[in-house]
Amino acid sequence: MTRRAGGAAPLSACRAVAAEGTSRRTLLLAAAGVLPLLAAAPAAAAPLHPGEDRVEAARAAAEGAAARVAALQGELARQQADLDAAHVRLSVAVEDHHEADALLQQRAADAARAAGAADAARAELAGAREALGHLASSSYRSAAGELGPLASVLAGGSTQDLLDRSATLARLTARRDDAVTRAGEAQRRAETTRAEAEAAAGAQRRATEAAAAARAAAEEAAAGAEALLAATRARTEQTLAELAQLRSTSVELERQRQAALVAEEEARREAAARAGLTGVAGVAEPVPAAAGPTPGADTAVAWALAQLGKPYRWGGEGPDAFDCSGLTQRAWEAAGVRLPHSSRLQFSGEAKVALADLRAGDLVFYATDTADPSTVHHVGVVVSPGRMVEAPHTGAVVRTASIYRSGLLAQGTRPS
Repeated sequence: MTRRAGGAAPLSACRAVAAEGTSRRTLLLAAAGVLPLLAAAPAAAAPLHPGEDRVEAARAAAEGAAARVAALQGELARQQADLDAAHVRLSVAVEDHHEADALLQQRAADAARAAGAADAARAELAGAREALGHLASSSYRSAAGELGPLASVLAGGSTQDLLDRSATLARLTARRDDAVTRAGEAQRRAETTRAEAEAAAGAQRRATEAAAAARAAAEEAAAGAEALLAATRARTEQTLAELAQLRSTSVELERQRQAALVAEEEARREAAARAGLTGVAGVAEPVPAAAGPTPGADTAVAWALAQLGKPYRWGGEGPDAFDCSGLTQRAWEAAGVRLPHSSRLQFSGEAKVALADLRAGDLVFYATDTADPSTVHHVGVVVSPGRMVEAPHTGAVVRTASIYRSGLLAQGTRPS
């Protein structure tokens, strides 16, 4: 009795192990496609037992499929990262173009003013020279026609006549001297304004060249982003199809799974942005206390929301397509406030507001270096706490989004 009782446990354990082994073999056989063969075999045939090579092949196939799934998932992540980087490059290039274009307009205005001042100075100089010539001629005729003071005395003229004529000559001389002085000043102004006009014209030429180069760079970046977007979309569809086959799902299900993963990554980045926001070290001025909302802010917000769904196009300022600063420019234009078509200038030219004090209608900005406002390249208009309307990038449409993401500056602006 004792031996039987003592041997029952090992026997039970052996049976459990055998059962477990059978279950594991069943899974492996299913992965290797062996079970269908067994099911199709005649009932009277002897049981088929796959060899170790078949079992090992099934295990390797399962592991290979899992590795391929992981590789495909990593490829999708890399494609999205490359696309995000291309969007940032385009955004920076577009902002460089807008800034260069704004500078060109300023340089053109400066050159026009300088040229006008030079023309006026030349006209003044010509008038001064003409007046001086007339005075010189008058003085000469007066002196020569009357043969001077001595001739008048010899001719029997009175002393009073001599004094009157001398006073007239003195007045002519004073007027001539004054004209000489004015002519000299006009000459100096003409020379100065001519030099300023030449310098302004040179600055305009350089600004024209810089704007053309910036435009070419933006066009190149846009073409690159569009090509990468098209290629990425094609590769993504291929990847999703392979994932669906490996997982025995559908492409639509894999697309939904990928969208969920992207949303999770965006949520992670948003949390990181909230936690890591440290401010803009490169801004010297303190953040002012938020004033009351600008009149028309509600109009700007309503106008921006009415553009939802319209496509992004670099350089676009409506009515059918927009880039980021084109959207904010037009939104505030609807409220009667003029803004430049440049996110950097919209940041530098307006009163700053701390993020905690943002109100609907305020603008929020993004930079490649949050310590350097000169690297600002994107802007959105706040529509509710923590939310904005933006024209994001190539291939996307005007949308609402969280303001919290990488590159957010710790200051917004309140147009007025």
